[in-house]
Amino acid sequence: MAGRLLLGLLLGAVAGVVAFLIQEPLIDHQAALFNRAEALRQTVWLSVILGGCYGFALGMVDSLTRGLPAQAVRKGFIAALIGLPGAMIALFLGNLVYGTLSVLLGNPIGAGAQPTPLGFVTDLVPRTVGWMFLGTGMGAAVGIVTGSTRRWWHSTVGGTIGGALGGIAFQVFTLMFAPAYLALSGGERVEIGAPGRAVGFPVLGACIGFFIALVQEALKTAWVRVMLGRNEGREYPVDKPVCVIGRDESADVPLFGDPRVAPQHARIVRQQNRHLLQDLGAPAGTVLNGQPVQQAWLKDGDIIQIASVRLQFNEKATRSVVREALERQEKPSPRPPMPDYLCPYCGERKDPVTGQCACSVIPGAAPAELPQAAVSAPVGATTLPSRLVILNGVRAGTAFPLSGDVLTVGREAGRHVLLDFDATVSRRHARLERQGGQWVLIDEGSRNGSFVNGQPIQQRPIQIGDVLRFGATELRVE
Repeated sequence: MAGRLLLGLLLGAVAGVVAFLIQEPLIDHQAALFNRAEALRQTVWLSVILGGCYGFALGMVDSLTRGLPAQAVRKGFIAALIGLPGAMIALFLGNLVYGTLSVLLGNPIGAGAQPTPLGFVTDLVPRTVGWMFLGTGMGAAVGIVTGSTRRWWHSTVGGTIGGALGGIAFQVFTLMFAPAYLALSGGERVEIGAPGRAVGFPVLGACIGFFIALVQEALKTAWVRVMLGRNEGREYPVDKPVCVIGRDESADVPLFGDPRVAPQHARIVRQQNRHLLQDLGAPAGTVLNGQPVQQAWLKDGDIIQIASVRLQFNEKATRSVVREALERQEKPSPRPPMPDYLCPYCGERKDPVTGQCACSVIPGAAPAELPQAAVSAPVGATTLPSRLVILNGVRAGTAFPLSGDVLTVGREAGRHVLLDFDATVSRRHARLERQGGQWVLIDEGSRNGSFVNGQPIQQRPIQIGDVLRFGATELRVE
């Protein structure tokens, strides 16, 4: 998520710098104040420049986050072509709204007009509305190239928000870096806002790019994340009626690096706000949560295995349901209180007169007459743990036997305690060694550390009842 936001912000800012450098020598902003024909011509030029620069840069964001630079260039050109008419319509509407609101708010523009004491405020509102139209047009153009109706809507909303906030910033920087107008001795005023535009255009582009990405991330409903394989950690939205998974560059979830992955290996189909995984007949097959499937419904946290690539499916609609089920499974049933007439140690009924029970020590009795339950184990005797049980996550309840002399823990295939469903677990996270009469947990330099009962460790003996944590996964020693 952070990478997409940062990329949208940076590319939008770069597009603004390029747009400023191109338009400044071509457009005479002063002449446009006094000549309607010149204003019309320059509006067309400015729309072409802004639409082309912003459209090309922001149209590449989606493909670049997928790791597809060649596709990014193609989509950038398409977004630029779509953005040209969008920017032109937006700027004409913006100029119309800007002029109308300026007059209504008492800040008329044109020759001989004088700034009012509230000129900044009265100029801020129409300028914000005007640039908001540009942001809407750019967001719509960027959304079209994604091929998803949902993402088109999200991009349009994000572009509108970014355009409005960028318009506010544009006005602020124009005031900070140069006065908006210069009163001449003849009573006319001319615009000298080049320094403001030099900062305003990059800030405007950065706002539009950032908020397009932010709204897309905030409103996405389902996505898959690469857990193991090339581009590990990268996320792909599942926002089309049919999302194809495969080795093809045009796939919605492109998987490279393993020739066993077919160009179109599987697909995720949206049906009535649920998602259905379907295998498309590739020889390697499709595995869901360790079981080969032809088709199966998906829920949040499911693990999809395609050849050597492992994906995790995430879905907001089923996330709360899965979490509640896991919490019910992990929460132990409350132990009923011990009745007063039973001994809390041996569980036998107490004598109603003396209060003694099976584990009470009778004065003068020989040790052989003591109940067997009252005889404690020899000091120093310990019971060796026999297994580890996962307490949370999609594999809650899974047990790993503690056998042999060394057990390895991690996300890499072949580890004895395989936690491949948790991206916060390192490939080679830790190991358990049998030393004498006890098991010792040793961290192997993992990224997120190993914990015993909530305490970070490098090496520590474990015993029955301890809770080990690797990444976000907890296991109980039994």
